[in-house]
Formats: sequence, C-alpha cells, structure tokens
Amino acid sequence: MEQISKTFNKIKVESNILYIISTPIGNLGDISLRALKILSSLDIIFCEDTRITGKLLKNYGIKPAKLEVYNDHSNQKHRELIINKIKNSNIKFGLVSDAGTPLISDPGYKLVKECIKNSIKITHVPGASSITTSLVLSGLPSHNFFFGGFLEKSKIQRKKQLQNALNLKFTSLWFESPNRLIETLKLIIELNNDALISVLRELTKLNEEVISGSPSFVYDQISKKTKLKGEIVLVISNNNQIHYTNEMILDLIKKDYSKFSTKELALHISNKTGLPKKSIYNRIIELKS
Repeated sequence: MEQISKTFNKIKVESNILYIISTPIGNLGDISLRALKILSSLDIIFCEDTRITGKLLKNYGIKPAKLEVYNDHSNQKHRELIINKIKNSNIKFGLVSDAGTPLISDPGYKLVKECIKNSIKITHVPGASSITTSLVLSGLPSHNFFFGGFLEKSKIQRKKQLQNALNLKFTSLWFESPNRLIETLKLIIELNNDALISVLRELTKLNEEVISGSPSFVYDQISKKTKLKGEIVLVISNNNQIHYTNEMILDLIKKDYSKFSTKELALHISNKTGLPKKSIYNRIIELKS
C-alpha cells in the first residue's frame, strides 16, 4: 500500500491540457490510479450528465470543483467557449463520458478536433471499454476487427448494416438496444445462420452475460429471457475466419460433456462452431468408446 501511495503522489496534473479520462463500464474497481489522481486534481470536468458523473466521483470520495455538461446537444459555440477556457485559464480540465472511454460513440471527438485545431495539448488516461471487453469475451477472431457504433433504428437500414457486417472478412462489433435485439437476431438468421455471433450485456457487473454461437442458438437463448436491461454489444463473424482444430473440438466436448446427452451436446457444439452436427456426434461417440 505504501508503494501505491508513492505512485499516486508522483502523478502530475498540468493546466491548459485536456485530459480524456476513461471510467468504469460497470465494476467500480476498474479504474486506474492515474485516473483517480487526475479526477481529484481537476478544476473542471466536462461530462455527459453531471448527476451520473457526480455519483461516480462520490463513490471514490472525490469532490470536483465544478462539473460542466458537454454532450450530444453541445454545439460549435459551446466548443469554442470550452477552447477559450482551456487556452486562457490557468486551471485543469478533463473530459469523461457516462461510462467507459470517451469519444467511442459519443460527441467528444468534436471537442478533441477543436483542441487539435487550436494547438491545445490532449492526453488520454486509458481504461475500460465495452468494445475491447466484448471482443476479448466473445471468443471470435480478434486480430482484425471493426466497430460500427449503434445499429440503425430503421429495420431496413439495420438489415443493410448487418448484411455489410456479414460480408466482412473480419469481426465487427455493434451497440444495440435491448428492445430491438430479438428483431436484429431474426434478421441475422435470415441473412446468414452459418455466421458466428456473440451477445454481451452487463459487462464487468455481477450479472455479466456472454452468449456465443450460431445466430439461431443465440436467438433461442435470448428469447427465453423475460426482460433484457442495459447496453447490448453484438459481435459478428462470418465464420470463414475460424479453423477449429481437433484439439479445440475435443476441449469443447470435454467442457460440456456432463451437461448434455450425446445428441444435445452435438447440437450445442454444432451451434457454437458452425461445424456439422453429425461429425461432432461421431467424435463424441469415439470418445465414449
């Protein structure tokens, strides 16, 4: 603890810089020492919602001098006022989002663009992101990926987005509303039920859930739930990128061997991998003999 205290005290916070600070996406423990030191040292924090950020800071015993709103409704005039403050005030500034890393599907990039334009130094205090967390937990290829932001509300436009995602040669990640998830999964089944997808929610929280497999398998699991809450991350792979080795298939069989009958296990692994059910069934029989 003494070393942690020394590290904390060595962290410097400067004026006339915009600190872009990542905050937890669910678990309050997912915040860095540097983020805590900077947040506790800032004079003004720009945030999407002062109530949410105020509550977050209170959990860490931090009482900032001032919280100012910067969100989707902020216009160019507002950004110019912020730029003027940063350039001409000898105080410390930071930018946070409601959760996770600022600028990822939020309006922060416009402010950063203005800072660069006006030669204002910006720096990022790294931390949690639902995008990287989802990619890690999905089990889908992660060496090359694309983040598409929020799926469209319009069913026609959403279907076009999903078709484009399924045509990609790499994994894609999307935000989706819990209220539209079932409809979106039906669209994916219609477009390509041989794909592999993952639905993730409540990331880093006690009820964290990851459901991966074929679109129909994921749909079956999700449709059993009475109500979904929170932000949904949808990960999509066209399934052409994954080569399941014999060892990988064997591991999957051993993992769930005691949970299912032979037929059920074959179907479960087939849905998860996209491999033929019959070949999986034969492998299970071989292991039993």
